[in-house]
Amino acid sequence: MVKRKRERLMQITDVVLGLAAGVGIDLSSDGKTAYYVEWSIGELAKVEVATGLVKTVKTGLTYPQDVEVDWATGEIFVSERTGAVVQAGPGERTAKIVEPGGAPHQLALVKEPGKRYLYTVCFDSGRLIRINLATKAIKTITTGLGHPIGLVIDAAHKYAYVTEQDKSALTRIELASGNAKKLFSGLASPFFLAWTKNGKGIFCVQRDPANSLVQLNLGTPVTSTSIATGLAWRPSGVAPSGDNKLIYICADQRLQVISFNGPPVIKRPPPPFEVYSVQFNYRDGPAIPLKNHLTGTSIPLPEYVKSVRNEPSAYVSGALPHVKVVFRKLPGFSGGTYAIGATGSLGGVHRKNVSLVFNASGLSNAIDFEFMWPLPNTVERLKVLLEWNTRKTAVPSVPVVCGAATHKLFLVLAKPTAPWVAETPWVAALELACGWAAGAATSDVAASLITERYNGSGKVSYDTVSGSTFYGFSQYNLTQMLDRLNGGPGLGGKVNCTDSANTVSTLANLVGCDLWQSRMESGFQLNEMIAIGYNSWAVPFSGSFNYHEVAWKGACTQNDNIFDGCLKVDGDADPTSAPHTPLLPTNMLFGDCSAINYRLRLCPPGANGCAQCVPNPGMTRKRRPII
Repeated sequence: MVKRKRERLMQITDVVLGLAAGVGIDLSSDGKTAYYVEWSIGELAKVEVATGLVKTVKTGLTYPQDVEVDWATGEIFVSERTGAVVQAGPGERTAKIVEPGGAPHQLALVKEPGKRYLYTVCFDSGRLIRINLATKAIKTITTGLGHPIGLVIDAAHKYAYVTEQDKSALTRIELASGNAKKLFSGLASPFFLAWTKNGKGIFCVQRDPANSLVQLNLGTPVTSTSIATGLAWRPSGVAPSGDNKLIYICADQRLQVISFNGPPVIKRPPPPFEVYSVQFNYRDGPAIPLKNHLTGTSIPLPEYVKSVRNEPSAYVSGALPHVKVVFRKLPGFSGGTYAIGATGSLGGVHRKNVSLVFNASGLSNAIDFEFMWPLPNTVERLKVLLEWNTRKTAVPSVPVVCGAATHKLFLVLAKPTAPWVAETPWVAALELACGWAAGAATSDVAASLITERYNGSGKVSYDTVSGSTFYGFSQYNLTQMLDRLNGGPGLGGKVNCTDSANTVSTLANLVGCDLWQSRMESGFQLNEMIAIGYNSWAVPFSGSFNYHEVAWKGACTQNDNIFDGCLKVDGDADPTSAPHTPLLPTNMLFGDCSAINYRLRLCPPGANGCAQCVPNPGMTRKRRPII
């Protein structure tokens, strides 16, 4: 009978939930206590790893990166992204030790007879430095590293091992000379390091998209062994127990443990309360009011009520949202102060200490919370997860989830312009416009994307028979156009230039552009073009337009740019003859008849062509109201 060697079964278990950008971690030699830092909120916390009991140790740190503890003295050292290395304990006072600048990251404490040194690598300056903790003198060991982040020092204090982001590599540096040698490359976003139990290997965290832990074996050559994949998003710090059977990982929103002989059992108590409602739009807040155009009613507030509704909200990009949250008391509630915050896909919501008071129906007053970071500076249609966590602050306690939901947020570049001044923005219109213009950081890019998506939608085509306006001349029937563009019948599949100008300008202005509908007139000859919904070059209507209407910037003159979703012109050096190069006019100068811009791409030169194609903003410049 052949006995097979039992494979180690690896498990990943959550120890602490709700971290606000966790980074560095340090584990005690007995494996019972870990300190970790949270970058976004500048906090240092301590956790009993077997039970998950957490206690805040220090607040007010400035973007902390790593924590290193002298377990013999109780001194706690923290590196800060802004350039300082501070002592954050024991005691209440936080004292700056040195300020080397350059964004110090991982720390390594080295003790020699009568001396203590703290080594760190500086991400921005590319230096490896040594700090004498007695004299606070800084010695530069080497320079020129490519955005170094992780650092360990060998037991003999001869070499430093460093991860370099620019090279995706592990580099060895001789401490006496500063000479550097790349040992291993091909790492995926390598971050912090820790020694294996025998000192012959190094654990290396790989951040997103890998989200994994590898072991780098220091042989000749150095080899890599996968330890764990599927870690929580953006892992940073690593701290193994003495026997390597438990390896703690500090990730962006969770502190996890990789275990090989069974994980610690974290007994999470029932939540003391739950999120009942979240309101995004409120008086004096930055949210934009919204409307359901089909019912003619405003989006109800609060937008989210558990098990009742979950409506969208909208903001100008770059805003820092506040939300008002109401909590509902649960049977596990007991009085006192709770730390409450949320993690999420945009960083989450700032944690704050709250003493909740519930009314007779079991609901709290609305509590104001601030998002962790400003919203992206682009047009977006986002689904934002908020997972709310809480724990008592007076004593060490286990964080628990007290609510989670995904919320839809529309981001526009500026407050919508007409016709969205007299009319509350429609949810359905934002769905389309923000989806089409997603990622745009400027109004010109947003308008161009909307023009392109409309022209290429495949839902409408040019009326080459009569050139009639189908979706409204005095008013624009956006309701029916939205239906058509979303796959419904609308008012049919035919459009003309007015319909197209209305669509482009109205949707672009919803996301913060400033376009008009305006005409060029009259009775001018045309070059060949590709009309919307077609693939062939042709000259419609026996060779001329009575007028043509486009989405136009500024004063709608020949010195202003246009967006024409109705047709593609020839983009080559001679628009009057084949072969032609299709070009959709987006942010194109209308121009005069002396240079090839939109005007000469649309019309041939001459008295009956370009000279007849004249902007007429005085009579036709408008923004049609919508129905």
